[in-house]
Parts: sequence; C-alpha cells; structure tokens
Amino acid sequence: MSGGKMRPAVKPPTSSYVASQRARAVKHTAPQPQVLSRGPEAGAASSRSGANVCKQCPCVCGFLSSECWLTGCALPCCASFFTDCLLVCCGFVPGMPVPCYLGLDTLQMSIHQQLALWNLQHPDPGAGCPCYMACYGCCYGCCGWLGYCLDTYAFMDGGVQSVTDLGLGRADGRTTYHRRQRAFGSTFAMAGKLTMADTPRVNGLLRDGAMDRGDFLGVHQLHPAALPRFDDHSKSFPLSLPSGACPMNDGSHATFHASFAKHLWNEAARERMRADHPVVVRAKSEMHQAFQAEAAKAADGKGGEPWMVDRFCVRMVHWGLFGLDLGDEASEPFQAAMWASRPLPAVTQYLKLTGPCVGALSAGEIQTRMALLYDMYMTSPALAGYAPLEDTDGCSELCVRDFNGRPPRPVSKEEFVRQLVPAIVIAGLQGPKTLGVTLVKSRLGRMDVGPFTSAEERALPLVPPPDFAFPYGDDAKLRLVILEALRLNPAVFETVFKLPSARTIVDYAGYGPKVFPKGCPVLLSYVNTGVSPEVFGPSARRWDPYGHATQLEGPEASFNGFNGVGAEGMRTCPGRELSMLMMIHMLNGIGGQIE
Repeated sequence: MSGGKMRPAVKPPTSSYVASQRARAVKHTAPQPQVLSRGPEAGAASSRSGANVCKQCPCVCGFLSSECWLTGCALPCCASFFTDCLLVCCGFVPGMPVPCYLGLDTLQMSIHQQLALWNLQHPDPGAGCPCYMACYGCCYGCCGWLGYCLDTYAFMDGGVQSVTDLGLGRADGRTTYHRRQRAFGSTFAMAGKLTMADTPRVNGLLRDGAMDRGDFLGVHQLHPAALPRFDDHSKSFPLSLPSGACPMNDGSHATFHASFAKHLWNEAARERMRADHPVVVRAKSEMHQAFQAEAAKAADGKGGEPWMVDRFCVRMVHWGLFGLDLGDEASEPFQAAMWASRPLPAVTQYLKLTGPCVGALSAGEIQTRMALLYDMYMTSPALAGYAPLEDTDGCSELCVRDFNGRPPRPVSKEEFVRQLVPAIVIAGLQGPKTLGVTLVKSRLGRMDVGPFTSAEERALPLVPPPDFAFPYGDDAKLRLVILEALRLNPAVFETVFKLPSARTIVDYAGYGPKVFPKGCPVLLSYVNTGVSPEVFGPSARRWDPYGHATQLEGPEASFNGFNGVGAEGMRTCPGRELSMLMMIHMLNGIGGQIE
C-alpha cells in the first residue's frame, strides 16, 4: 500500500509475450480426438461460436486465449464477479429491456467459459496462485483451500442462472441450457463442468460407456460424510457407484440394480401397483378430490404449489416398492415419508455446499427421521425374504456386462437398506414428484416461462399445453404424454461423470481444440438432447406426443429420460417403470378414472 492506492501484484503482459503466445497457438496441434470428439454437428457449432463475446474482437481474443493464470483465471474471476452481481441486480430495474438483459446474460455465460476452462484444465495446485487469492496463499500456500475456493467459485459462477432464473422467476430452468448451446455450440461449460449437448455423444456414453460418477450428483457435488458405506468402509451410494468396463467398477453398481429388481421391483410389486388395487384406488381418489379443490382455487385466481402431488408420490413409492401402506396422514410412518420428500433438510444434507451446515443445524431431526425410515424399510413386507445376490441368473445382458467380470457383491440386508434410504430420498421421491408437479401445474394453467425470455424461448411449450386433451383411461397414450413431458421439460436435467483419461474436444465453446485431463467432470445435458432435430425432426420444439411415439418408446427410442436411451443403458433408473405407473395412475385419478 502506498498513498492509499493498491499496487498491482503482476504487471500486464508485454506485446512480445502476447506475440509468442499467438505463435504457440498457431503451431499447436491437438491430440487425435477420442471418445469425446464432436458428433455430426461440428461445423454448425463452429459457425455459432460468433455469439461468443470473446470472439468479437480479434485483438482481445489473442490476449484472452493465452493460457497464463492472469488471462485464463484471474481476469475471468474478477470479471465474472461483477457480471454475476450485475445480472442479479439489473433484473430489478423497472422497465429493464429484455434484449439488454439477455445480452448481459450471454456476457456472463461467455466469461464463465473462460473461467471454467482454466479450472477444468488445471485441477491441481500447479495452476499458480492468482493475486486476488494471495491471502490464502500466504496462510496455506497454493494448495488445499486455494483449489477448493477456486473450484467452488467456478461451480457457483456457472450456476448463477439458477438464482436469476429459477430463484427469482425470470426464466424457466431449461433456458440457460438452450442459450449456451445457441451461443457456444454443443460443447460448453455449465456450473464449472464440461458439458456435452449433442445426441450422438450423449447416447453413446449412456448406452454402455464406462462411467465413474465420483461424488457428483448432476451439477452438485455430494457431501461424502453423509453418504452410506459398506461394512468395509468403501463407498456404497448407488447413484455414484462406477459402472461399465472401468477399473473402478467392482460390480457393486450391477449388484444394487439386480438386488433392486429381485426384491423391490418384481412381480409382487407390479401386482401391488395394479390400477384396481384398493390402495391404489384410494390414492387416486384422494388425488381426484384434491385436484378438484385446487382447480376451483385456480378458477378464482388463487392457489399455490400442488401439494397433493407430494402426498400421492409418497404413498405410491412406499406401497409399490416396499408394500407399505402409510395410512392416515397423522401416522408416524406417513410423516417420516413426507419429511423425506422435502428438499430441506432431507436432500440438502447430502450436498457438499449445504451438507455440513444442514447436518449441524438439523442433526437431531435428521437422525430421528432417518432412523425411522431405516426401520420402516428393514421391516417392510418386500424385504422380509431378503437374501444377498449370489449369481447373475435372471440378470439382463446389459446388467451382466455391468458386473465387469466380477461376481455379485454379497450385500447384507442392513447394507442394502443403508443404500436404499438416500437413494429413495434423493431420487425415488424427488424425480416423480418433479414430473408430477409439472403435469399438474400445466393442467391448472400455472406454468410460466418467465419475463426475461426471447420469443423463441417462449415458443417452447411448457408441457403439456393448458388446452391439451389428456387421454384419460388410455394408458398407452398416457405413457407417451408423460414421456413427451419429460422430453421437453426433464425432471432431471443432466448426469455427470469423470473422464477416465485425458481427452481432446475438437471445439470447446468456439475456442478450438482443448485437452481436458483425467478426472475432469463431464455433464451430459438431457435438456438439449430432448429437442434435438437430429432425433425428433423439424417438430423437435413442438408438443407432439403421438407424432414422436417412435422416438419416445420402443426399440428405436432415443429419448434420454431416466438416465438411459429409451429403456436401455447401464445407468437407467431401476424405478423407471414404477415412476411411469405412478404418473399414469395420478393422471387417471385427476381425470376421474378411479375404479
């Protein structure tokens, strides 16, 4: 400090340095692209890269594309902080022109592409020590906290639209995925992760590609301390277990899938979920009465969140999988199950950013409720005859391949239930409920794209359209309606895995070839593949469940719902058919098709 002014820690690069960097860029020859090379739309992606603001000025582009920590990390970090704040605040300005807001949104996304690129390509302390983190460097050196802070900041910077769009209601959650693809092509950064948005690559990886998800759950990183463990203390959370032909896969993922099919989603479960079963009939009747009451409120311009969807899904998940009739709403089992369906604190305890805080503040509540869930599942009728899986008899060919040449892991009943509890909390209850809320809100006319959206974004239907005639009573057509709703407005936007080895991307966000190291998190976007003209033709962005029937279901299906390609894929949700039946029963209940 001198005279009250800050002195820059690093001098600007000289003209000779910039020239040398340009020369290096020209001479650089990227390694031969491997698994993650671009699909058929490579040329189209390059032509769209003009929307990248860093490409608008060639003299600036050469400087920003140099790979020193100043231009690759420090400048994007500083710029992103101001654009993040500006993006959040400007939406509150009265009369803010939508084109101006969208231009600022594109600017923020473009800066994030630079910051994410640096963070993904430099996953270790060797990245250098940016001056704005000097305080951390002085205390801890350029490691540990420094890397954690940069990685967390890149995640938060890339997810700022979840605050502006979802949190503040400025746009539907899908829009940021579509905007990034339009601006940067089909390979870009989202929440600090390398994102694939084209169908050929996504389908190839989902069908039978080796996948190690590490501690990622979608864009979020999981809180390891909250996750279940096997008796030997190895990771056992089924949603993040490695699958396919990779060294990390010891057969645990396939063992869980096969055990789930053997004990929870079997013929007895399908019998319980018959449309005329008394428990199902009672739940549909409850749904019908609650929907009619909510529809009356909507007609008067009142009403809120469709709470009846939570109740219906909680009942059906526990009845279908475990044979548990939760009974009266005041009962302890029903209250515990409803608690598990609420994101706070049930889901947030498992996330890295929120888990430590939520776990400390709600420790007593979490311990009590989770223990009750554990006891409910341990004593459930469905698991009364539980026995560890001993062989692969009865497993599908895909499941056998997922064992990766290993025998089934002998998982005790206690270990299996420890795996089930967080899987039910995070996926089993949240996924169907999210889809159900979309369907009910659309039926009530409460879906809104948001004020800060373009005409093209407003034209993408918030599914199904309010005037759509639901085919109540026709289960085959209702299946297509549900899948089409998932296609255009997915309940789960993405999945994430880690690169098994270094890979080259032919064109990252319009910046040309880039190499990403082993362990780099890769996000597969279902939002983008769901509206791919390559698969769904010129009507890809229109609501047409019957016209898209072939692509949605059957042997030629290419729809990416439930973490698969149609019904195929090693990571396809084991509760896929239960979720479909639940939604069919829910819609039939709404339509009065109860008996």
